[in-house]
Amino acid sequence: MTKRRSRRKPRQTTSSPDSLPPILAVVGRSGSGKTTLVESLLRELTRKQYSVGTMKNAKGGFQLDLEGKDSTKHYRAGAQGVAIVSEEQGEAAFLTRLPENLSIEELCTRFFPDVDLVILEGFKELPFPKIEVSRGASLCCENDPNLIAVVGQAVDSRNDLPRFELRDVPKLVRLIEDTFALTV
Repeated sequence: MTKRRSRRKPRQTTSSPDSLPPILAVVGRSGSGKTTLVESLLRELTRKQYSVGTMKNAKGGFQLDLEGKDSTKHYRAGAQGVAIVSEEQGEAAFLTRLPENLSIEELCTRFFPDVDLVILEGFKELPFPKIEVSRGASLCCENDPNLIAVVGQAVDSRNDLPRFELRDVPKLVRLIEDTFALTV
């Protein structure tokens, strides 16, 4: 069976069916508009029929289910993994215990084997191509050689980077397609 990365084309692999998908990080200071940009990128990329996975850096932890719900009870009782499935909504979530601290590459390979692109929100310290969102502040990643573009207004000394406004999502998607050689 052939794995599919999008509805229109089979995944292009270079080594194995489990090879790493392209990874892009959207970075910026708290409140800069990272989530807004990721949502807009997702809408445009999926409109163009790309399959996209996302991963959010939840520095303070996260909560998938409410305390006292069955899935939380299962997990706290020791289940290795808990799947929460809603057939009516056509959705599922999976909470799993990781055997060790896995790298982003290992997590992307494990959780997103069939996507055209993974977008990270945050993870500015990792060595992936980055788009930084700024609302007039200095850039977090100004000296990072992986920074490929800036969205919004930034106080910085880099004149070599493409600049976009939040409304320039189609142009930004073209830059992403060029950077990762994505085609539909």
